[in-house]
Amino acid sequence: MAESQSEALVRRSLEAIKEAYLAVGKGGSQGLMDIVDENIVLRDRPESPDPRTYHGHAGINEALHSSDETFEGFELEPEEFIPVGDYVVVVLTMRGTGRGSGITVEERIAHQWRVRDGKVVALQVYSDPDEAVRDARGDGASPD
Repeated sequence: MAESQSEALVRRSLEAIKEAYLAVGKGGSQGLMDIVDENIVLRDRPESPDPRTYHGHAGINEALHSSDETFEGFELEPEEFIPVGDYVVVVLTMRGTGRGSGITVEERIAHQWRVRDGKVVALQVYSDPDEAVRDARGDGASPD
């Protein structure tokens, strides 16, 4: 069966998102900037100690810098990529050691990427990967 245009866009976006995690893991953000819309909105988990909303490419860079300032050895290790309509939910392990506390943090979270016209327009962070999938499917209250 031939792949629809929508399925092809999601597949290309999925591959680009995988590449972006590799680039960020190597300390670069260009691979990420190549796939995100200039007006992207990134939202922290509401239960984070200091939840923030970041806007645009500058906001993405600020979020990455903030994570690196807060944690030594900060890393995101993707485990699963789940395409859901216009979304790609990435289940991942976040880890690092608090620079101020010395406490090592390792947590399973999710990133919900919303893709429109081949560009990521929104990125929402979730503590519960199942909630990210439910929201992408429209089974919960979407953050958009």
